[in-house]
Amino acid sequence: MSVEIVVEPESGVAIASCSGVFGLEESRAGVSKLWRTQGWPGRAVVWAYLEAEFALSTDDIRELAYFVKKNQPAPPARVAFVTQREIDFGLARMFGAYRDEPDTAFRVFREIDEAIRWARGETEPT
Repeated sequence: MSVEIVVEPESGVAIASCSGVFGLEESRAGVSKLWRTQGWPGRAVVWAYLEAEFALSTDDIRELAYFVKKNQPAPPARVAFVTQREIDFGLARMFGAYRDEPDTAFRVFREIDEAIRWARGETEPT
């Protein structure tokens, strides 16, 4: 499991490129790494799981959403997940439903460029 985070200087969007298998502990470690990232203003993040897969049960998804809600410094305005596998797409949407943060727009994408444009605010949240 690997998470590499780059913050765009102009937009402040964090792009977290993930690879490997993400279970509950790896997912908690990844989000904790984001929260500690120097230079991230906390406004938007794109989680790019293009070279990764989830190894999470529905209970794990619920637990991860609770962990994020309880521990995040402040809710970001936009959170995007980018996945390739159908099961990961569904699990990401489930995470968004469990997270249910009114101050955060959440979307799941198939294309990284579309997710980044949305996170920057170049397209409307849905």
